[in-house]
Amino acid sequence: MTEYRVIPWAEAFTLHSAEWLAIGLERGLNPTLLPDWTRIIVETLTDPGAVRVLIGKDGARLVSLLPFHVRKDHVSGIPVRILEPISSVVSFHAELVSRNDHADLLRSLIQTRREIPWDILRLAAILLETPSAQAIADVVRTERLTLNEWPGEASPYLPLLASGEKMLASRDKRDRYRIRKHAKDFAAIPGATERWYGRGDDMEALLQAILHVEAGSWKQAAGVAVSADPRETEYFRRLLLWLEATDRLFANVYFVNTEPVAYNLSYTWEGTIGCMKGSYLQHFAHLSLGHHAQDQQIFRFADAGGKECDFLGNAEPYKLGWTSTTRRHSDYFLYAPRGRGRLLGFAQRLRNRLRNSDGPKGVPGPA
Repeated sequence: MTEYRVIPWAEAFTLHSAEWLAIGLERGLNPTLLPDWTRIIVETLTDPGAVRVLIGKDGARLVSLLPFHVRKDHVSGIPVRILEPISSVVSFHAELVSRNDHADLLRSLIQTRREIPWDILRLAAILLETPSAQAIADVVRTERLTLNEWPGEASPYLPLLASGEKMLASRDKRDRYRIRKHAKDFAAIPGATERWYGRGDDMEALLQAILHVEAGSWKQAAGVAVSADPRETEYFRRLLLWLEATDRLFANVYFVNTEPVAYNLSYTWEGTIGCMKGSYLQHFAHLSLGHHAQDQQIFRFADAGGKECDFLGNAEPYKLGWTSTTRRHSDYFLYAPRGRGRLLGFAQRLRNRLRNSDGPKGVPGPA
């Protein structure tokens, strides 16, 4: 029988990282759910002292582990306490880290309310058609909880079945022309160069190149540039250092003379390239440098024997130009069965009855 208990973040990381990693590798989980990446998220994007970890053990054997925190927010002007796994802060394909009974782990997380008060449990970016998604459905039904589910991202992915040259040759005539034209247009710029970054390279120089491009891109005006948020900047600084040290960095930057003008940042993991982030200086938008950087990563990784390109994020047109196959996700909001959570859940049920075929209405909970 599995016994569960809640322990501080620092204790969990110190004592259980090796077993945690083993579970993740056994289950084929995304690296954002594993100990080293989670530590970077915790130490740069949360309050580490407020993070706790629910662990499940069969005797001395670790069978499940779930880092979480409780944060304050508002729903329809009402103050609420949101319990969320750290995977809801950052993850690409969130799942519960468990060797066996995912529903049992989720029930134990819900029961933490006896010692750690919360009103809404938020499970973001859960990968559908997985034991984790099924566990949520099972627990909601058996515990008779109020659930609000919102469709999440549909992330495109591309199997790499041939070399870069063969992949290019397999594209239709229009695509081949487009890809070659992007390369030709960039090469024609005086002082244009491309640089690839990996093991042994200067990560601070790479970070500064990324920040320069982000600050001069459309993302700056939209308020989503890495350079606009000191916490996110530090998150990427730490992440780059870890990716470089573990030989999992896959990044290319384009320069004109010494100025970085475009980049694409990815990780490699178990034969997959995960395309995390990329951008270009706005005054080079006419050259489609973002597309060019992405295309060259795909070709280079295919030539290195890679098996899949995971575009991550949502199904944007430039990704769908490569593949229509996606991984679907959902965001779930579960309401506590007592107190304020129960009242919010009752209000949500009323909202649900008023929804029409156009989709969810009202406020499900903070994003």
